[in-house]
Amino acid sequence: AYKKVYKNKGAAGIDGMTVYELFDYIKENKSQLIESISDLSYKPSPVKRVEIPKPDGTKRKLGVPTVVDRLVQQAIAQAMTPVFEKIFSDNSFGFRPNRSAHDAIKRVTKFYDQGYHTVIDLDLKAYFDAVNHDLLMKFIKQYINDEWLLRMIRKFLTSGVMNGQLFQKSEKGTPQGGNLSPLLANIYLNELDKVLTARGHKFVRYADDCNIYVKSKRAGYRVLGSISKFLEKDLKVTVNQKKTTV
Repeated sequence: AYKKVYKNKGAAGIDGMTVYELFDYIKENKSQLIESISDLSYKPSPVKRVEIPKPDGTKRKLGVPTVVDRLVQQAIAQAMTPVFEKIFSDNSFGFRPNRSAHDAIKRVTKFYDQGYHTVIDLDLKAYFDAVNHDLLMKFIKQYINDEWLLRMIRKFLTSGVMNGQLFQKSEKGTPQGGNLSPLLANIYLNELDKVLTARGHKFVRYADDCNIYVKSKRAGYRVLGSISKFLEKDLKVTVNQKKTTV
């Protein structure tokens, strides 16, 4: 986990510690750190709010955890990934080992060649900020029954945000920028994948970008209606009507 965090570099969190100082910190505090993690007294710091401009002029909100929190998150992600890789959909490509955007494009081409020429382009509004914590924990519990791990994840979800000098509680959402967030985002939207698969739809998902492929516009609007209902009612996320198109 340390090697991974070091390799990714990235900015310091609210305590100002850089990845270059992490090794010495671990060396000095190893036994304390391990003890606090195992007895659940470990307390993640709030993430540092950073905003980066998006091409459309809006800002993408990132939350930068401290490097020690990134280390712990990375370790958790490494323990959970093999479990979820077994159950994730073959049509999900984002933030997964040995899968890329190029693989996603190949899959789309395959569907097109099979005659699926109409696409429902789903856009979820501020998805990472909208994830419902209780639902997420419920979805994780379907596959992982480890009380310690579940409590540890909940700690990270509720650690809050430092916006300048201002502390904000986090009642929902998983901060974009953490090492665990991509996996948690996939676990949450795997519920969408399961519904799409059960209904026999052709789809490709890359993180929170999901395209569903159908054979006619009429089918497109019908599917969009039923899937929007599922997303908003069952997953409590908002479909961005302005950007979602058939």
